[in-house]
Amino acid sequence: MAGATEVLVTEGQRVASGDVIARGEVTDAHQLLDLAARVGVRADKLEPYLLKREGDLIKKGEAVARKRGLLGTSRSATAPADSRLVLLDGGKALLASVRPVELRAGLPGTVVGPTSGGVVTIETAGAVLSGVWGNGRDDFSVLRMQTAEPGTVLHGGLLEASLRGAVVAGGSVLDAGFFEGLAEIEVSGLILGRISTSLLAAAEKAPFPVLVVEGFGEGGFSLPVFALLNGNAGREVWLNACAWDRNGSDRPEAIIPLPANNAPLLPVGGPLVEGKRVRILRGPEAGRVGHITGLSDRPMLLPSGIRARLAVIALDDVPGQRPTVSAPFANLELLI
Repeated sequence: MAGATEVLVTEGQRVASGDVIARGEVTDAHQLLDLAARVGVRADKLEPYLLKREGDLIKKGEAVARKRGLLGTSRSATAPADSRLVLLDGGKALLASVRPVELRAGLPGTVVGPTSGGVVTIETAGAVLSGVWGNGRDDFSVLRMQTAEPGTVLHGGLLEASLRGAVVAGGSVLDAGFFEGLAEIEVSGLILGRISTSLLAAAEKAPFPVLVVEGFGEGGFSLPVFALLNGNAGREVWLNACAWDRNGSDRPEAIIPLPANNAPLLPVGGPLVEGKRVRILRGPEAGRVGHITGLSDRPMLLPSGIRARLAVIALDDVPGQRPTVSAPFANLELLI
């Protein structure tokens, strides 16, 4: 949020997913208003005619400065939109058009850490599903599985009014028109296993969050991901389809909170060791799952010119076979 922010929760407070935890304003545009010229005075003589000061909120049509004349006449400089007066200088006013916004928790949990400066941290227990692509939107609602198999392709025949407001999950999409159909129904989000790169533009324009979990091209969900989603159908899910910052910690993800009284104590992170099951997040084998059979004890030179430690992984999604692949540690997600 930009501008003034009011935090509405305190540390230790329990919140539900729909609770408003902060209010603030977003700046849409700036406009320079020549107050002195509009009221008909020199810039250095404007002070007595000012009705607003820096930092004030001003309603559309409200006067920022006014000079009264003879016989009840007056000349005014009015705000063209709901604005905040950012700066007064040289007889001019810099106005920032603003609109009020509310920030909801997005998931049930407990407020932890500092709540000053507009920063609120919410802690919850549940399942986290990391993705490889997001269209920059977020929302939360009930998860609806529109797929009976990991690789089911979603199509227009699966669209129904009962999906309104839900986060829909399916293996893949082949038709850009499906996004338009979901928009007409007003779903709250879409989780896909894979997506064709030719459909990324349509997914990016969708008015709801779109999260791609496994990668690009043909196929759908890996078996562990499908089992996770299918086992939590009907629960609330927070879909944060942010763009993946490969140099930072931001990654598109879905979080499925568990009820507080049923939340298991899960280990956080953990070392990569032989025997651990992992999911490959990047590269030609993205989305595939297997177990670690070996770890390099020193960095190896990759075709890209980067040196990184590698894990040897026996893939478990090829019937009757156990092919092995190598992947850098940074490209792996540990499955708990």
